[in-house]
Amino acid sequence: MTSSPDSFEHLVERHRPELLAYLTRLLGDPHDAEDACQDALMRAYRAYSRLRPDSNPRAWLYKIATNTAFNVLKRRKRTAMHHVEIDLERLSSDMNPTYEQGEQMRAISQAVEALPPKQRAALMLRQYQGLRYAEIASSVGGNEASARANVYQAIKRLRKALTVEYEVKP
Repeated sequence: MTSSPDSFEHLVERHRPELLAYLTRLLGDPHDAEDACQDALMRAYRAYSRLRPDSNPRAWLYKIATNTAFNVLKRRKRTAMHHVEIDLERLSSDMNPTYEQGEQMRAISQAVEALPPKQRAALMLRQYQGLRYAEIASSVGGNEASARANVYQAIKRLRKALTVEYEVKP
């Protein structure tokens, strides 16, 4: 069965892999990401008839996925299980990272985990998904200026956290 270019099935076929990759990066756990992706797509399916023809369907899907991920993060926090593990092998291009590279990757994952959810989402959408600031704003809420500010603040916090981490102590 083929789906028409404007059907929900076509939209899912086209964007599900990138949504899943985004959720995996944002949540840090492939199983949580898969669950969140399914939940987001179910929510999108229920709301698809209300999607305006002039809307950006990709940004609309990212907004639903982001909100779903925020709900997962809130549940984690409430249950005191706010623990994000990053698969270091997938993040590193080197399949056998040195001890130092492994430590750097852990420091980066901890710094990313410590970002506020909106900043983390905006950074992931920009850096890994390649969304424009207007699409990020549609996905996480706010306007283009706030999307830029969230990405900027996320990068600034990461730089500060990683600089402190690697300062030489006398």
